[in-house]
Amino acid sequence: MRSTTCIARVGIASLLGAVATFGAARAEADTAPAAASPGCDAASLTCSVGSASLKAQVKNQLPTTIDSGVMDKGLIKIRTRFTIDPVGTDALIAIDMPKGALVEASWSEKGFIVVKPVVQQGQQGTYKARYTLTPSLEASIYGIGVNYNASQLINKIPGAKFNYDATATTSILPWGLTAAVLSVPAPALDQSTIFALPFSDIGIDPGTVEGTLAIQAAAKPTFTYLTKEVRLDSGVITKADGSAQIAIGDEDFLDLTAAVNGTVTLGGTLDIRPVVKIDTVAGYYTYGLTKFSFSAVSKDIGGGAPVPVNFEQTQIHIPLPNVKVPSATVAMGDVKPGASAEKSVTIDSTGEMGAKLTFTSSDPQFSVPSGEVRAAAKSKVDLKVLFKPSSDGAASATITVRSNDPDSPEQQFRVAANGASLDPVGDGNGADGTPRTGGVKDLEAPPQDGGCSTAAAGSGSAGGFATLLVGLGLAIAARRRRSSK
Repeated sequence: MRSTTCIARVGIASLLGAVATFGAARAEADTAPAAASPGCDAASLTCSVGSASLKAQVKNQLPTTIDSGVMDKGLIKIRTRFTIDPVGTDALIAIDMPKGALVEASWSEKGFIVVKPVVQQGQQGTYKARYTLTPSLEASIYGIGVNYNASQLINKIPGAKFNYDATATTSILPWGLTAAVLSVPAPALDQSTIFALPFSDIGIDPGTVEGTLAIQAAAKPTFTYLTKEVRLDSGVITKADGSAQIAIGDEDFLDLTAAVNGTVTLGGTLDIRPVVKIDTVAGYYTYGLTKFSFSAVSKDIGGGAPVPVNFEQTQIHIPLPNVKVPSATVAMGDVKPGASAEKSVTIDSTGEMGAKLTFTSSDPQFSVPSGEVRAAAKSKVDLKVLFKPSSDGAASATITVRSNDPDSPEQQFRVAANGASLDPVGDGNGADGTPRTGGVKDLEAPPQDGGCSTAAAGSGSAGGFATLLVGLGLAIAARRRRSSK
């Protein structure tokens, strides 16, 4: 790949002349093709895939309160308010996508990578909820009022723990851009007593009335998770088919920071029923004759604001192809018509993803192999360039290397022979489109900038000028030989 400034200096040459075929380019087999995913043409090396491990937890009480309203029977009135709380140190909501969060990167426009989340490769994550119901209590029992918040009430209960622990798990699609609904089954109401206390423990004078108060509750909640935003560095994706475009330079790979935000919306119902037993009234036993039969009430759980869910930021590593061609012109030497010379030119594949390459020459005197060549990641290709001159005049050509390199899909280097100027050139073509002849030196290791020359472009008439000088020299020499006779 080349930097943006390098691309501006080099430009893109037109395809000139016929394409000759000779020999074969040698390359190692590509041992690290891009991982396949839906919509990713890994076989043609036009895209790459990276994966992220996404995790999020909600550890706090959910911001919703379920109010039973006043439930009354005769001289007893009871009202409870419930919150949904985590159990112990466990997360109330946990979302874990350890291997299913894939990002597909593709490149069709030079200098840019288009990234998007892959959302349809199967149920790859887990979505879990574990919670308890935490009540407060307001009551009026035979004219005696009591009022306890959850913290005060739990301290009166043996073990300081309300008797409710519900959990459920479901699958979730990668990235959560499709809503995942988690439904937690409810226990039977008559088997779900949140707490039971003697009247005396909640401040009722035994001389007035003795008995017990229990609260039964059974929830059928739904927790609906939906991702609202996927942020991949500077790009933001907010829908399943969205994508983000990121500028790319001379890179062997792309590291993205993924930030994912979503919400959980609550739904469902909570059934509540008080159970009251009176043992004595004003010191007299009731013998079970005083009964208070409360009916259950059903209350909606939803209605509160959606709960924000923020995932831990994670790095996504995406392998990319990266091709580097020589920065210096390749010298082919002096070759007479009817003879030939071959030069092996090294093309570097430095990326973490394999490269595919094709080669063309602007001058049929310089031939390169036809067809596509594959290069493994972190490998080299020996490109054979064959020179068969049609005359003994100076000759040069532009070799164009086309590849799947995202930021430099078309790169060029020059070859020259028979005294052609060895100066580096820009795009290898003059203003009229004919090949420029620039200076050359034997191939050296490619520079760090991806094989980009920073020297000024040569003159479009340099080749003709060199030929003129050679002709004048031959004429002068012939004249001297004639004069010496």
